[in-house]
Amino acid sequence: MSEAINKKASAGSLHHITVGVTDIDKSLSFYVDGLGLRKTLDTVVRGEAFERLLRLPENSSARTVFLQGPERIGQVELVEWKTSDNSTQKPCRPGSPGLCVLSFSVGRSDFELIQKQLVDAGAVLWSDPVVSVLDGYGEILAFVTEDRDGNMIEVVCLPSDEEISSFRKMEQTNPK
Repeated sequence: MSEAINKKASAGSLHHITVGVTDIDKSLSFYVDGLGLRKTLDTVVRGEAFERLLRLPENSSARTVFLQGPERIGQVELVEWKTSDNSTQKPCRPGSPGLCVLSFSVGRSDFELIQKQLVDAGAVLWSDPVVSVLDGYGEILAFVTEDRDGNMIEVVCLPSDEEISSFRKMEQTNPK
């Protein structure tokens, strides 16, 4: 009996992240043409249950588009809200509480291609790609851009499991 009492439920894997946008059709160019995600659902949601769930004003609706990468792990949901309070707030930035960055992991072979696709789709990179070394992890290659609504988007190339293991062994034999 004590085993059942101490058992914790898990929230499971991340299903999706919702990003509010001002114009889904224009945003799709960034996410589909630039990041190479594919559209899995495009629908409109409305009604009392929707409003109650999200604490929205009466007569609210939203067009929502789900996008997914090739591994089918997690999704990005773009939402264009139609409410009586359609204020245009800026997204969070580093140093602000709340979600501020969507990070997409890409393989080394696709890193430069994704960068080019984003630039071709009108994205502006915040800087050239940078290499960072994370203690206990290894080298990562990344750049940051933003979608048309100012949401920060990071594209990162992470080390393989083998590279992480090798890096950790090197750290152990050559401590700082």
